[in-house]
Amino acid sequence: MSAQPELSPIVGASVAMRRARELVERYAPTALPILLVGATGTGKELLAHHIHRRSGRVGRFVPVNCGALPREMVEGLLFGFERGAFSGAVKLHRGHFERADGGTVFLDELLALPLESQVKLLRALDAGEITRLGGETERCVDARVVAAVQEDVGDRITGGDFREDFYQRLAGVRIELPPLADRPEDIPLLAIHFAACRGQVLEPAALREVRRYEWPGNARELLLAMERAGCLVDDGTVSRAAVLEAIALGGSDPRHHRTPVRCSDEDQRILDACVATRWDLGSAARTLGIHLATVYRRLRAMGVSPREARVQGLLGNANSQVRRANSRANQSMGIGN
Repeated sequence: MSAQPELSPIVGASVAMRRARELVERYAPTALPILLVGATGTGKELLAHHIHRRSGRVGRFVPVNCGALPREMVEGLLFGFERGAFSGAVKLHRGHFERADGGTVFLDELLALPLESQVKLLRALDAGEITRLGGETERCVDARVVAAVQEDVGDRITGGDFREDFYQRLAGVRIELPPLADRPEDIPLLAIHFAACRGQVLEPAALREVRRYEWPGNARELLLAMERAGCLVDDGTVSRAAVLEAIALGGSDPRHHRTPVRCSDEDQRILDACVATRWDLGSAARTLGIHLATVYRRLRAMGVSPREARVQGLLGNANSQVRRANSRANQSMGIGN
């Protein structure tokens, strides 16, 4: 069996996501710190992990949720502590930065760091050295930093809650991840991608329902909805009814009113035909009775990348074939589903 194509975790055809891909490919192999800016659910940790994989660094990827660090323990957890450094420190503890030596430390929810911790972390980043709490030995640490925030830092700097020098130190490269409401052209590609990861495909009517919503919870909400929808079908094809039920089962805040994303009838016909033919654009054009150039032109106008969508469709087809083959093998051996 031929190897499946490697898929980028940065799925989308919007200008913002194309720019994100370009920046990651250019700067991941460097030592520059990277700051990811995006609302919750936009995939910041996934992108940070991808940056680490593309960096060529052989050390670990160490994620740190700064919002979950107890204020009195920030220094000890980041830099480590010696045995006896404080009451309860019964053994030596290597901090997050020491564990990430040679790799990447991902500082999520960066704005939650208190000011005094920002000062200590800035000094450690500038010197490339850390000292465990209760210790005296300075240790050289080579940890690449990727950080993430949900909002623009400017207001926090103006308000005195965030140090400008600390921000400048971490914002070596700034990559923006807009919410799905600002890039609706990415919604169908993400839905196709999430279904393909389960070895499933979306029927055209299901894809229409996916496009009709803005997904205020962003890619995470869409991912969970596709997982729920996938569990509601048995034949590998996600139906419109499954999508509608999956959205209803999501328990989304009713105050987040999802509004339709506009798409002309002609564009929808073209998109439906592409999905039905698993992004064989020649077959889609023949089905529609239009020129192949027209299909390409309309997809480009919608911001849809045929190449990326085709990869997702091929993966879904391959996974479906494997699943059917396994099912036939199990039945021949008398093994139930």
